[in-house]
Amino acid sequence: MRVAASVNADPTQCAVVNTNEVPWEKTEYPGVSRKVLEFVNDPKKGRETSLLNFEPGASMPAETLADRLDIFVVEGTYSDGHGDYGPHTFIRNPPGFHHAPASKTGCVIYAKWRVPIRAAAGERIVVDAKTAQWMAFPHRGADVLHLYPNKDGIETSRIGNVHPNRQLPSHDHSIGEETLVLEGCLKDEYAAYTTGVWFRMPCGMPHAPFTENENCKMLIREGDLIW
Repeated sequence: MRVAASVNADPTQCAVVNTNEVPWEKTEYPGVSRKVLEFVNDPKKGRETSLLNFEPGASMPAETLADRLDIFVVEGTYSDGHGDYGPHTFIRNPPGFHHAPASKTGCVIYAKWRVPIRAAAGERIVVDAKTAQWMAFPHRGADVLHLYPNKDGIETSRIGNVHPNRQLPSHDHSIGEETLVLEGCLKDEYAAYTTGVWFRMPCGMPHAPFTENENCKMLIREGDLIW
C-alpha cells in the first residue's frame, strides 16, 4: 500500500496537519482506511507516515517487510500475528520481519514506513507506554518515555508528557523533529498544536514551546530528516 503522489515531501519545510480535519481515504483492503501525512518516494530516503483505521475484523495481507515499519497504537487493539497490542504501544519491525496486520475489535495506528538510514536495521522493539518505566524531568516539568536507544546520534523517539503551565527552553531541532499530539495542547510562537495534530519541524528551525492550563502528551521522533 503506497501513495501515488508526494505529500509533505520537502524536509526543509515545516508541515502541520490537523488529522481531525482530514477525511479517511479508503484503501484496497476492505475495512481499512488511511490519512496520509507525508510520503517521500525515493530508494534511499523513502518514507511514508500515515494514520490507518481498521474496522472490527479488518485485516491486510501478510507480508515480509522490505523497509522498516514503526507502529504506534493510537486507540483500540492492533494485532500482527505475533501478539495483540493495546493503546499507546510502540512497535518497531525491521526489514525482513513477517507480519499480518489486523484488528479484531478495531483500532487506529500511526504507521511509518522508512528506508533504514543504516544497513543494519536493528532488532524488533515493543514498548507498552502504559506499563513501561517513565523518567521524570522536573526541571523541564515533563515525564519522558524513551522508545528506542539513540546509539549513533542520528535517530531517536520518545513519548513526552509536558505538565500544565510550563515553558520549555527555545531550541532549534538541529536534526529535525516530527510530533503527533496524543493529548492536550502545546503552543509556540507559531501555532497551537492540539490533540490529533501532526507537525514536522525542519533542521535548524527554532521554537519555544509551552503549555497553559492543560498538559500535552506527544509522540516525538528526531533524526528522520537527516539523510
